[in-house]
Amino acid sequence: MKRVLVALALVVVLLGAFAAFLVQRNLPDRSVPRIPGLTGPVSVSFDDRGVALVKAGSLGDALRVQGFLTARERLFQLELQRRVASGELSEIFGPATLEVDRIHRIYGFSRVAAAAVPLLPAAERESLEALSDGLNSFIDSHPGRLGLEFTLLRITPRRFTPADSLLVLLLMYEDLTTTWRAEASAETLAALPEGVRRFLTSRATPDDVSLVPDAIPVTRAPLPDLTNAVFPSHPLRFLSFESIEGLGSNNWAVSGALTKSGRPILANDPHLGLNMPSIWLPMRLAIGEQHIEGVTLPGMPGIVLGKNDGMAWAFTNVGTDIQDLYRETIVDGKALRNGRPAEKVRSRVESIWIRGREAERLTVLETSHGPFVQGDLALTWTALDPKNLRLPIASIMLASDRDAFDKAFDAFLGPGQNVVWASKAGAIGWRPTGVVPIRRAGTDGSVPYDGRDPENDWKGLLLPADLPRVVDPPSGYIVTANQRIIGNRWPHPVATDWPSPGRARRIRDLLEIAKRDGRKLDRAGIEAIQLDTHSDSMRLLSEPFLPFLPPDLAASLKSWNGNAASDSASYLVASALRRKLRERALTAWHVEKWNSTISEDLTTELARAAADAFPRAGLGSRDAFLRGTADAAIAELSNRFGKDRARWSWGEANRLQVRHPLGRIPGLGWLFNPPSIKQAGASAVVKASSPAYGQSMRFIVDWGASEAATLVVPFGVSGHVGSPHRFDQLPFWSAGDPSGEATRLARPAVGTPLEFRP
Repeated sequence: MKRVLVALALVVVLLGAFAAFLVQRNLPDRSVPRIPGLTGPVSVSFDDRGVALVKAGSLGDALRVQGFLTARERLFQLELQRRVASGELSEIFGPATLEVDRIHRIYGFSRVAAAAVPLLPAAERESLEALSDGLNSFIDSHPGRLGLEFTLLRITPRRFTPADSLLVLLLMYEDLTTTWRAEASAETLAALPEGVRRFLTSRATPDDVSLVPDAIPVTRAPLPDLTNAVFPSHPLRFLSFESIEGLGSNNWAVSGALTKSGRPILANDPHLGLNMPSIWLPMRLAIGEQHIEGVTLPGMPGIVLGKNDGMAWAFTNVGTDIQDLYRETIVDGKALRNGRPAEKVRSRVESIWIRGREAERLTVLETSHGPFVQGDLALTWTALDPKNLRLPIASIMLASDRDAFDKAFDAFLGPGQNVVWASKAGAIGWRPTGVVPIRRAGTDGSVPYDGRDPENDWKGLLLPADLPRVVDPPSGYIVTANQRIIGNRWPHPVATDWPSPGRARRIRDLLEIAKRDGRKLDRAGIEAIQLDTHSDSMRLLSEPFLPFLPPDLAASLKSWNGNAASDSASYLVASALRRKLRERALTAWHVEKWNSTISEDLTTELARAAADAFPRAGLGSRDAFLRGTADAAIAELSNRFGKDRARWSWGEANRLQVRHPLGRIPGLGWLFNPPSIKQAGASAVVKASSPAYGQSMRFIVDWGASEAATLVVPFGVSGHVGSPHRFDQLPFWSAGDPSGEATRLARPAVGTPLEFRP
């Protein structure tokens, strides 16, 4: 037994030593290859967080070195992005990722990207080629040392092409503009009474924080009156997929009249799925006399969000509806068209390679409306038209005055973004990007069209230059948080499923309070808003439940201010009450598994409705309904967190649960996954957070001290196991940085710079 134990210990030591060798072998080294196309020397220094400063004499040289540095830290991330978009994940992960591959083969992203490259303006194509040169120079110069993930999976990435950058753009289209599932579900809602449909699909409120106001005032949908209503014989079941209400992004700008420095301040925190490594890669570029800093999106050239010498810019998603479904009527392999010859349905066969299995052959059907994504529904989507794939990032990041800035963004056709900006000259502004489809009069694309009627086809696209803009508003600030920003004064419907305006209202209110109190804002004050966890709607929702809760919880909620603090049991209880309230109301209205939950404002209104409104809405006695909801919520929390309510906390329910792709494999989570920390914030507050979704970065620029711009990402610069810069930003991302020093973007260099030569 003694010899066996010694042998086992020796095996463990050897395995540990071998693992340490593999980790160390794959960490970034200081080798500097010759990059094809480099025209002059390029110097790269790093600060103590591993953020690179690239000094180059030309844009092309800077982008080539950006490509090399991106591959150096994030090559596996680049490879996964390319495989996701192309539908090639199953080649390395087996059948577990088949559904992901199938939908991307149906979309045909690889074909679209390849067709788009020759259509790009020459300058954009040259930027993509320069980035690819740098990416490939790393692959060529580091055989066998590309990253631990490549070693464990026994794969080697193919060389990168300009089309691969467009695949990254297409993934952003998918993440930010996919509405077709909700539109398919909305069609099913037609079987419900009209009052229920109106209540469930209402997305406009009188208190929307719009930048283009309404010409016709909007009202909230009332609780449905179901007197004599007829429901379908069976509950409606919808496509089952996750929808996290309230999460989106925040950006805002305040004029110098409201700041301590007398200069504008810009803030941005985009909310996206949290990945390991982070979706953004911080970087600084010095191209000749021009200085640009912010974040790159691995696989795309240049700084996507950030500042240059004259402009700072920030994004949130507009939510423009650029997808429509068309129900095709197929007879003898042809799609019928009213007044026109029937259209032959095209088909293509996709072979999906599956690790450990034979390849799967997938037949994709298409008409002029696009590929069939569900049954007889064909998808029209601007992303699937190669002419719409544009990447003018280099023009944007080098535009140091308003005219050049607007011209550059006019060339960005999507996905549509709320661009909030602040200039060194002292102005602030907002402008959307992307295109808006021109639809049949009286329709908005919220339900599938009849594909037989040519009048249902789009009439063209409104371009970014056609969209409204705001500069230096009288309020002294501009706020967007995915709310309904464009009211009905503008003649074209932009979107039909606006998220709750709760976050925008909270930011607006905090700025108004500062104005009222005469308190001038600085970087720390702006970060405090980014970290705000207050929810008025959750506080108001919980009040009607107080008589029906255990005394200890009722007392806690009665004195609660609505904060989603990590140690708060009150937010945990309020969240469970809201969830059960929705579930019980939807069940009463014969709806199951509906992805698009009742909006935040409407849920609060439901909880606070008058007693006589409940029976009219088919919910029975108000007290009985609220009591049953409270009992169900407390039972659920007790089952999950135990009977001892003193130990309940929101932070425990909201733990960070981000997983690296290899961290999903049993036994490897400890090596690849980031720490699972308790989190403050929630889906409907300014500090948006959930276990795997939240603030993908935070960025602040005060033009009174622009050299002190601050930036923090969830984890760190590096994607490599064993790197000191893999998790070094996590504490400041999670809890904030009162001094601003730890998250200051411009920092002293550490160590000897890397020198690239032609």
